[in-house]
Amino acid sequence: MESSIPSQYLLVLVALAVERGCAPTVLFHNTSLNLSVLSSPGSRIDDAEADQVISNALAATGDPSLGLTVGQLLNMGAHAVVGQTFLACANLMEVLDTLVRYGPLLTGRQAQIDHYKDLEAGRIGLTLSLAWPSPSIRFSHEAIFSAAQKTLSDLLQTPAIDVEVSLPYDAPRDTTAFEEIFGDKVRFNAEKAKLSIPEALVTEPLPTSNPILRALYDAECARLLADLSENASCAERTLAALDKLEGQYPGLDQMASMLHLSTRTYRRRLQDESTSFQALLDSVRSKHATQLLRHPEMSVDRVAQRLGFSDVSNFRRAFIQWTGESPSQWRKNQRAMVNLKDY
Repeated sequence: MESSIPSQYLLVLVALAVERGCAPTVLFHNTSLNLSVLSSPGSRIDDAEADQVISNALAATGDPSLGLTVGQLLNMGAHAVVGQTFLACANLMEVLDTLVRYGPLLTGRQAQIDHYKDLEAGRIGLTLSLAWPSPSIRFSHEAIFSAAQKTLSDLLQTPAIDVEVSLPYDAPRDTTAFEEIFGDKVRFNAEKAKLSIPEALVTEPLPTSNPILRALYDAECARLLADLSENASCAERTLAALDKLEGQYPGLDQMASMLHLSTRTYRRRLQDESTSFQALLDSVRSKHATQLLRHPEMSVDRVAQRLGFSDVSNFRRAFIQWTGESPSQWRKNQRAMVNLKDY
């Protein structure tokens, strides 16, 4: 189900509304959902049905800050394997990277989460864009940012962190609920939804860091993300998974396993699509290499390491095969093209 959210998020919302006296039949009105469906492990709910449940809950509770409350109730377990990946990250920068990379697993494809940096102000964080105009759009902004605040706070094992939040709509009459979660740095009527923390915080080591587990969870997240695209070809699903695993590229057998295929079936399907695993891997590696080489502060040796090459000479040979140029020559030509445009 490509455009969907995890059922456990709605289960938290429904449980909260029921606690406040709302009947489940009211919350599930105009949907095909029930408590049994939401309680099914690993299930996902179509965005349209989720939106209807949210709208029903907002109307039934009469609580405009419901999204903020739900976000604070989402612990790491509610985020399933993505939450386990958060816990295994080395620092909050890796956490933010993970959230941007695997956001669709948590928020569906109608929500776009991207990196945000304001180096002048020394702030780093996230931007959020929601594609659908609906009664629950405000709820979604608030639930996602509230959950992000709780996740960052839990990972640092501190009850409060310095968070700045911008939201693209009018301020409510009562902002107490916002201040209790985010502090006094909340701005409304902003051009874009943003959440940021001090740059110094993103490099602090996390007490739960585990690089071995992180690699395992990362691979599982990439597989799940590829599985969301029901209509994607085998090649497209492979590219989607490989693109999320920069420097930790699986082999053919592992990739087949990630897509729930035997190695033989996987190889045959790619052949039917006139490609091969090696061709797709080379395509993604070439893409990642050129992206990294555009950063002048990153040496060729460092780029090679980031892409999983143990020997820089092997990387140079591979890059020449991909592009017809050495990494240094490619970088030099890119600079010349930029200078020519500026001229």
